[in-house]
Amino acid sequence: MALIFVIVALLGFAGFFAKKWYDASKLENVYVVFPDKTFAGTRADESLVRSEYEIIAFARMVLEKALAHNEYSLEENLKEVSELMDKESVNNLLSKVNEQIESLYKDQNAVSKVVLEEIEVNKETHPHEVLLYYNTYLHFVDPRASVYEDKQAPGGLYFQVEILERSYKNPYGLQIRKLKFLSPKTDK
Repeated sequence: MALIFVIVALLGFAGFFAKKWYDASKLENVYVVFPDKTFAGTRADESLVRSEYEIIAFARMVLEKALAHNEYSLEENLKEVSELMDKESVNNLLSKVNEQIESLYKDQNAVSKVVLEEIEVNKETHPHEVLLYYNTYLHFVDPRASVYEDKQAPGGLYFQVEILERSYKNPYGLQIRKLKFLSPKTDK
């Protein structure tokens, strides 16, 4: 009889502590206990880990916003992509888009599109590194002429990707740091 009482009591304690453990895992607060201090924090709903697919999709979107324009989309695209970069990267990008480039779109009625040719993502480093090569195609449309002129400009970009929390303004939760323009890739 005493043995049955001990077994029932142990099962009761085990059930009680299992319920408490389960309830504690659902709390918003997280406590980390050290011998001399206790730290409290709030549990995050999302992970700060990003997959290689997410980083590639982000890089593709940034490339489009930074380099594919027409007269009407230039300013808005540059404003949007600038919000996804640190100040040094924004300055580097805007230094490439000078008055001469703006006049291509406004005075010569140019339309550019960009094609991603190659991309490498290094997730072994923090922040992650992205190296990509692209071709920009400039189409000069003259409404008075039936001949359109096209030009191609290959190039490359290197940047680091800092992981941030996701937001409405930045649904990827990524920020570009240390943006550098590279020479086009050669076959050598």
